[in-house]
Amino acid sequence: MCTFEELKVISKIKPKTKYGFPSDTISICEFGNEFVAFIPRHGSKHAIAPHKVPYKANLAALKEIGVEYVIGTCITGSLKNDIAPGSIVLPDQFVNLTWGRDDYYEADESSFIHLPMGEPYCNQLRKEIIKVADKISLPITPQATVAVIQGPRFSTAAESQWLSANGWDIVNMTQYPECYFARELELCYAAIATVTDYDVGLQKSLVIDPNNMNAILEIFKKNIQKTKSLLLAFSENTMPKLNCECSSTISKPYYDQPNNTFHKRR
Repeated sequence: MCTFEELKVISKIKPKTKYGFPSDTISICEFGNEFVAFIPRHGSKHAIAPHKVPYKANLAALKEIGVEYVIGTCITGSLKNDIAPGSIVLPDQFVNLTWGRDDYYEADESSFIHLPMGEPYCNQLRKEIIKVADKISLPITPQATVAVIQGPRFSTAAESQWLSANGWDIVNMTQYPECYFARELELCYAAIATVTDYDVGLQKSLVIDPNNMNAILEIFKKNIQKTKSLLLAFSENTMPKLNCECSSTISKPYYDQPNNTFHKRR
């Protein structure tokens, strides 16, 4: 459900894609001179676990209705002491530690794509978000590596310490395969990650624990307001044409003989 009171909902749709139905109804909203589409990744009742989200159907549905830029919001835990709860982070890299998600080419009933993912997030879209954050004086961490775990459980202390020891910055459950599928569908994709807590192996304070939940929920509420302010400020202006390769990453096909595997390359 679109919870932005500032947005005028003009239509609600739930198109069926070749990958099935998206998580929930897509709200098409009007804000100023722009149209935006909103879909709750976990469903409006937050009933879809991270490993069950129909990521490809969600993105395919957005693509089919004409969306060009996707900004995914997500909640994360911090793996570094200097990324404090309450921080807003724009990841530029991910490490996939999930399994069994809908990221296999068999789901397409066609041949697979060797997809370049050296820069998984759209750098141009990230730069535009950074400009807006500067304009509204919202401090953000402009780059970070997000470790994507399977969920829905949180990490053990040993797992968390391992993630942190690798030099990764934040931990999340939904950035893969969402980020990957956006690139496969030639959509510009960026994520606004809000930090609610320190991951359990990092330190004792503000970790997911019954004794800390009131404080963490307060941080969560403040993060929502920060994210909404950033997204609304971003939507106020006409989006410039991005000088990126997201829409052409796989536009030039070639065939690899003799096994006739179909690839698409830049």
